Amino acid sequence: MPRTGLTASEIQDKAVEIAIDQMRAKGFEKVRLVDVAKEMGISHAALYSHFQDKTALFDAVSERWLKRLDEKQDLLVTEKRDPIQKILTWFLNLHRMKLEKVKLDPELYKAFDMAAEESKPFIQTHLSNMRIQMSSLVTEAINQKKIKKRDVNLVAEILISAGAAFTHPKLVAQHCHENRESLLVDTIEAVLKGLG
Repeated sequence: MPRTGLTASEIQDKAVEIAIDQMRAKGFEKVRLVDVAKEMGISHAALYSHFQDKTALFDAVSERWLKRLDEKQDLLVTEKRDPIQKILTWFLNLHRMKLEKVKLDPELYKAFDMAAEESKPFIQTHLSNMRIQMSSLVTEAINQKKIKKRDVNLVAEILISAGAAFTHPKLVAQHCHENRESLLVDTIEAVLKGLG
């Protein structure tokens, strides 16, 4: 146990919380590990043993948000309702969560966008989770004869590619002042119709 009385996991969680507050208050470019450590009441050397640099701390902030996003989408996948409606809702949820982040938490979104550009491991995990979720929804739709029987992974990839204009970090930010939900629904419905 460190002198703080906190476990390593608790120190990391607290550092992430403080980093989030500081990112919101002064912009993510101005956050320094030294300041986070000072607010925690530990040495910056102690914080460096948990995060090798500021980027690693920002990655932890983005990773936490993506895990929560993925958990919400996982819950949707397991709901007992029409799979076609779940596919549409899956895209709308993803679009809305990213749009909300870019509008309400622009500094945190910038850190996430940078991590996405660099295709960090936790970003790859999120993309893998998206494919697993969509494959599960497609399998359900095929089993219920809502989509013609085809290669599940291919259909999932087609749908994810069609929705990328509404879910890709850069494009969500670029179009954040437009209401694109009806276009998103029309796009996914058109693809689903072609697959049906």
